[in-house]
Amino acid sequence: MKEEDASCNKDSRRFVKKDGFGRFCFGGFCILANKQGINFEKWIAAGNSFIVIDGSSLKNQDRSSFSKKITDSKDYIDADGVLFVDILNDELIRCDIYNRDGSNGEFSLNGFRIAVAYCYLHKERLSWSWTTLTLDKWISSQLSEKWQIDNISQKNNLFSVSLKKDIVHDFECNQIDIDGLNGWSVSGIGNPHLIISLDIERKLVKNDYSKIFEKASMNEAFPFGVNVHFIKRINKLGEYFIDTYERGVGRTLSCGSGSLASSVCINTKIEKNIENIRTQSEGGVLEVSFGEDFLVCRGPAEKMFDGFLEFF
Repeated sequence: MKEEDASCNKDSRRFVKKDGFGRFCFGGFCILANKQGINFEKWIAAGNSFIVIDGSSLKNQDRSSFSKKITDSKDYIDADGVLFVDILNDELIRCDIYNRDGSNGEFSLNGFRIAVAYCYLHKERLSWSWTTLTLDKWISSQLSEKWQIDNISQKNNLFSVSLKKDIVHDFECNQIDIDGLNGWSVSGIGNPHLIISLDIERKLVKNDYSKIFEKASMNEAFPFGVNVHFIKRINKLGEYFIDTYERGVGRTLSCGSGSLASSVCINTKIEKNIENIRTQSEGGVLEVSFGEDFLVCRGPAEKMFDGFLEFF
């Protein structure tokens, strides 16, 4: 089925969502996705967007090139990366993460929560008896068995993951000085993170953030760069606003692992032993709850649309 579409650039090939249907356009025409290709969904969680694919639909050796192509916003879809979700058995979900450049990603907190939401949406197909109660299932990532996540749940469209206690014990938060600026270096959560409290460094203004990010990225303490997060307390109930600058990217609307790193810093250094922390970024809200030997991350995840990729 072909249909001319004025919104389609004749020199490009890209995904178009129109009238509730997904089409891929090229050569001035739009072809309605039909029988051959790969189904996908686009999801967003606290500002991070991912393309989600049933892992059984694409071989491992093809995933890197596929991810690089489908996230090319000029021709296809703008997204932070691709999640390949495999249901290996009744107890294990495997979520392999690929970045926009086709490289493997080790850890994405918001990505893992999207994987939970994706499985919940398709629970009937998966034959899962899923209510609002927690499921005794876990997620692992491709690169490291360390990122095994115990227990996944949903309630009121908030999707949660509970990190294993041995992961939580690996988190380290140490005070650091960056050219006279006090902050905390948090390790053990994917990328390296630098947390700066605006309640302590009161003289800082938004115009300073990018310069501080550049200085921190060149500091010998972070030879491979660092994600920098500026946090400010909203109230005494554990609510904070967070502004993030991500290595290789710059200012971003949201960073799930950065919100987690900031919460760990708040819990261990700033407001010691506060159990429930809520971080607000321009991308959304993430809640982190601390227990004696576990940590739960909770927040919204929303499916944006379905699609069908005919050529890849």
